[in-house]
Amino acid sequence: MIENINISNYALIERSELQLGKGFSVITGETGAGKSILLGALNLALGARADSSVVRDNGGKCIVEVTFDVSEYGLEEWFKVNELDYDEHTVVRRQVSSEGKSRSFINDTPVTIKQLKEFGSYLIDIHSQHESLLLGKSDFQAELLDAFCGNGELLERYSELYKERNSLVKELDAAKEEWFKAQSESDFLNYRFNMLSAANLRVGEALELEEELAILQNSEQIKGALGELVYSLRDDDSNMLSQLNSLRGSMDKIGSVFPIADEYGKRLRSVYLELSDMADEAERKGQDVDCDGGRLQAVEERLGVLYDLQLKFKVDTPDELVNERNAIEERLSQIELSGDLVQKLTKQIEQCEASLIKIADELHASRVAGVDSLIGLMVELLQSLGIAHPQLKVVVEREERFMANGCDKIAILFAANKNQVSGEIANIASGGEMSRVMLAFKYVLAKCKKLPVVIFDEIDTGLSGQVAHKMAAMLREMSNFMQVIAISHLPQIASAGEWHYKVYKEDSEQETLSKIKLLTKAERIEELAVMMSGNCITAEALSAAEKLLNGE
Repeated sequence: MIENINISNYALIERSELQLGKGFSVITGETGAGKSILLGALNLALGARADSSVVRDNGGKCIVEVTFDVSEYGLEEWFKVNELDYDEHTVVRRQVSSEGKSRSFINDTPVTIKQLKEFGSYLIDIHSQHESLLLGKSDFQAELLDAFCGNGELLERYSELYKERNSLVKELDAAKEEWFKAQSESDFLNYRFNMLSAANLRVGEALELEEELAILQNSEQIKGALGELVYSLRDDDSNMLSQLNSLRGSMDKIGSVFPIADEYGKRLRSVYLELSDMADEAERKGQDVDCDGGRLQAVEERLGVLYDLQLKFKVDTPDELVNERNAIEERLSQIELSGDLVQKLTKQIEQCEASLIKIADELHASRVAGVDSLIGLMVELLQSLGIAHPQLKVVVEREERFMANGCDKIAILFAANKNQVSGEIANIASGGEMSRVMLAFKYVLAKCKKLPVVIFDEIDTGLSGQVAHKMAAMLREMSNFMQVIAISHLPQIASAGEWHYKVYKEDSEQETLSKIKLLTKAERIEELAVMMSGNCITAEALSAAEKLLNGE
């Protein structure tokens, strides 16, 4: 419920504070006094569009602050999801600068307009003549019927599956697009992959072949040079190894008298062993060098294959062909998986739709079963509201498509007279009739759909007499289940309120301001007398007003 409304620098309101109690509150005032301004300020706090025109003082800032008691409405999870501090007495604040810039807060934490509107939707239902037009919309008519039938849990389950199904359909559309796109390149990718696979590519192969080719092309020169090395080191009559061995012997002879000769001998032995190993190795390497022309041709042909592929695939080195082959293989694997994904998503959608159909069947049965009871109650209420012969039909037609609230198209048809053909409310009912139909629905739903606050903006337009008394009684009864606020011109409505607020204008030499105050009992009697007889208050009007207030 609303506990407090603080308004500063909004339109004709300089500063106003309104404390509201539980139950039924009425707001009255002369036409143009500012009742609509008060409602506009409340709408602003709940996310309505804001611009600089609402700022009364162009040098200042407009601020609307509303305090709600949310202790009984289970909103803790909403606060948690939106990362806001939960408080049983939650404060919503909206401020607009003279430049039209707007900022919004819930419990002093900045929030978006979307969050503000969502929060307000849990707490306040503002009924105006404009809202009566909603009666002509199928979604709103379905919402009314579902609330009456108690379909909240079914709708919640359906809604979750409906969102899941829509998400899967989007995924399937994307997967199909990817699949069709992939198919156009699949043949080309397979051609390229087969070409690379047939080449039996191996990282480092090109370098090895290039080294082997260099040896094969220079085999005679290599064998000659290695043979000359072996001959000089070991096979020549005056070979180096023999000379080193002789020198080492000489060092051994003088070692006893010239100690350093031992060191020279060791070093000569080391050199001798190194050169001896070199001669043996060079001999083996020379024997391994092959002048086979067939091998030379094979190496040249293999390198030609690798170089051709390098050119075709536009890579810098033959080794990069392996990466290219792997990338193509990965892409082909993705294409195959995209086809599997299409099948998987299609199956998931079928399963989801089967569950949706089952819940939609339950919703349809519940709606059909509740139609007669709803019509019976509505006819009785509309008669008491002055529509003598109301005709009401609620049509529930099953359709072969999924909608946000099931598979039913729901239409409420109305006629206010016996000889009148029923039709869509928006096309056939007058403004006053639509307001009364809407009030009747709200009255019926008061026990079904618990909304903390309902605000009626001049719902009593065009009414009088016993119909006005009946409307007042209905509003008072609704206030047993929620906080009801009615902006009214009728004394019958005003007298039914537990709390009576008056909006009035106050003039000074510089400006006109709109103000609001809670009336005492005496002030209420005077205000009711004015509403009944005009500004010329008579003793009879005061007496009648007091009786009306006392329920006589």
